[in-house]
Amino acid sequence: MGLPAFPSIAAIETARLQPTPAQVGAEYGYALAAEHPVWVVGAPGAAADAGEVHVLDCSQLACETTQTLTGALDTGFGRSLALKGDWLAVGQPDAQRVRLYRRQSSAWQLHSTLQPAVALPSGAFGKALAFDGNSLAIGAPNEQGGAGAVYLFTETAEVWSQQVRLGAPSTLRHLGHSIAMNGGTLAIGAPFSALSPAYAEGRVWVLTGAEGTWTEVATLSSPLPVSAELFGYALALQGDRLVVGRPGASQGTANQGLVDVFERDPGGLWSHSASIGAPAPMVNQRLGWSVALEGDAVLLGTPFALANQAFQCGQSNRFIKQGGAWLATDYAEHDRLPGSLAGFAVAMSAQRWMSGAPTFAETARSGAGVAYWFDTVQGLFGHGFGLADISCLPEANL
Repeated sequence: MGLPAFPSIAAIETARLQPTPAQVGAEYGYALAAEHPVWVVGAPGAAADAGEVHVLDCSQLACETTQTLTGALDTGFGRSLALKGDWLAVGQPDAQRVRLYRRQSSAWQLHSTLQPAVALPSGAFGKALAFDGNSLAIGAPNEQGGAGAVYLFTETAEVWSQQVRLGAPSTLRHLGHSIAMNGGTLAIGAPFSALSPAYAEGRVWVLTGAEGTWTEVATLSSPLPVSAELFGYALALQGDRLVVGRPGASQGTANQGLVDVFERDPGGLWSHSASIGAPAPMVNQRLGWSVALEGDAVLLGTPFALANQAFQCGQSNRFIKQGGAWLATDYAEHDRLPGSLAGFAVAMSAQRWMSGAPTFAETARSGAGVAYWFDTVQGLFGHGFGLADISCLPEANL
């Protein structure tokens, strides 16, 4: 049986995850990382902005928090995350550092702290993170007046050392806002790049290599670059497929957002293969704010969807490629509470997915945040789940 065409069906979340007790302003769900059954949720506003990172075991029907890592009076601990095997990287761009944790037995222990060999002020080092094998790429998009840079660290005998700093070419701005790395290919988002007099069209710089040697192979842009599209705001890379979010894209609907898919041919040439739009485009929904990729499935965050002017409820959409086309299979609208920004961060692994809503607010828990867990192996799909607020119903936005 083929996958359904638009409109897609609503997905029922398997669980709504939130620490107990919830903390005001914790922003739980601001960043996500996953290698099933391990899922990691950042809460950079927790503990009076020191930040926390929650490690979950989702091997059973319910996800269980197994460990909470704390920022120890640091700033914004957990604003970015990357997970690979027994290594967990936690970014603190406000503090210009990345904490590395090593899993030993069943516990994560602080291993080391990474900082630039030559620190540059206000560079936002740690804004974006990506692992590939024994390499870790770290974005610093505010360095040198917003030109940006990416640092490559490698691990040898459990010692991480800086190998190279990749500075931005003159045509790129805020290089390192987003990063994706896989199989010796490095894709770096520079969403505020443009050719004058345009602004914030966005570019993605693609390189291949390892450790200290990297070679530029392409600078990608949207099929028809337009100011304020922010192409490259979010990235996901797997094999010969690269997914690029441009949440500011406006094609008939202002700031509806689009996501572009690029494929690499056997000769190493990257070419645009598809643009994915929301099943029901809405003004200012910003599809592509966050993206995740697994095989022929993509998960796209739309944190300002179902806005109804004053409300930002958010949702996430999953698409699967079939017969050369990307078809919407299901969308997640969660509790649909105003102001939640569901889809601000997304992650996908082993047919499971998670969507972060860091500004989720209930009585006395303003901005505590939640993460929505979807298990397509164990869960069900269909309509009929509870809708908490009429302002976020699709019917209210027609």
